[in-house]
Amino acid sequence: MRTKFKHNYSVVLILGLLLFAGIVSCKKEKQTFSAVLSSLKNLNANQKDAALDKFIRFNPFPFIEDSVVYFLFRDTTDQPVFLAGDMTRWRPDSIQLRRIKDTNYRYTSIVLPTDARIEYKFVVGKEWVLDPLNPFKEKGGLGSNSVLMMPDYRFPKEVLLKPEFMKSSLDTVLFRSRILKNKRRVYYYHHPEAGADSPLLIFNDGGDYLRFGKARIILDNLIGEGKIKPLHALFVDPVNRNKEYWFNDRYLKMVFNELLPQMKQKYKIKNKTLGMGGASLGGVISLYALKSYGDQLDFVFSQSGAIWIDNEKIIDILKDVPAIKAKIFLSFGEFENMDKSHARLEKVFSQKSVRYVVKSFPEGHNWGNWRGHLDEMLNNFDGGQEE
Repeated sequence: MRTKFKHNYSVVLILGLLLFAGIVSCKKEKQTFSAVLSSLKNLNANQKDAALDKFIRFNPFPFIEDSVVYFLFRDTTDQPVFLAGDMTRWRPDSIQLRRIKDTNYRYTSIVLPTDARIEYKFVVGKEWVLDPLNPFKEKGGLGSNSVLMMPDYRFPKEVLLKPEFMKSSLDTVLFRSRILKNKRRVYYYHHPEAGADSPLLIFNDGGDYLRFGKARIILDNLIGEGKIKPLHALFVDPVNRNKEYWFNDRYLKMVFNELLPQMKQKYKIKNKTLGMGGASLGGVISLYALKSYGDQLDFVFSQSGAIWIDNEKIIDILKDVPAIKAKIFLSFGEFENMDKSHARLEKVFSQKSVRYVVKSFPEGHNWGNWRGHLDEMLNNFDGGQEE
């Protein structure tokens, strides 16, 4: 009996200590940057620097308080410092940082959705600078940017390499076009579980989708996990991107009358389903393909499609297309100012009884956005399983 009583007493004592520790920890709330800023008013210059240095040493930056984000930058010059990024559509003089009195630090704060992801830089004079306090960076076609992921942002785990699903092969073909009188790299993605009749998906900006969009890894993972059906893919590099993707009929003639037949013959593909898509201008040229090649296309995707070019010419063109059999997947970032143009395009599709999906995300015009939602696009392709 004594032993049992002693054992129970020990348990009660431990539970009591844990409860007391929990109460104490709840009372000791995490220090906020707004509180630090307020406390600096009563300190001298050396004390201010010491307080800021200590806070930076133990806390990540940008510092997030609910939906408010604080950006901090150390600068010893008198040049103005600005924050630019997705949330300012990269205007270099939108948000100026304020100097913290008697210190070399400047700061600013913005409000963001709690599930947002943005890329940004500081602009110091004429120089664009990565955030020295932020270890997260992202490479893109125009260089590297600092990255901020808000607490509720869904990190796309499908972009992480999983060796057990690495079963695809990727052939590089140097394709010579008689129509355009040039040559380009085309990458053929083949999964061993894909048969001759499996769907075929064409990616404009192919090399970038592989390099920055991690498309091969995503395809391998989604197929390996049984989330989409095995498929074939062609990743087509542009030669002169702005010219080829800007309502260029000769480019599309090259793709559908020259490249596609040659690649299907070379790799013995007899697909029953064909899709095409891309990002920005690559999305627009894919939508434009519905005008002359809509009878061949079963699916078109456009990520942050530049619908606005030439006064939204693509909308007028698609209005005049008699019938669209393809299913359309449209997505864009909420910081891109594309909601109105996509709404007008959506209205055209609705009037024509086109099958379409429109998605928007609290993100910007970058590969982090497009890569992070490739799974949703693929789930709407005929090779995927619709949710």
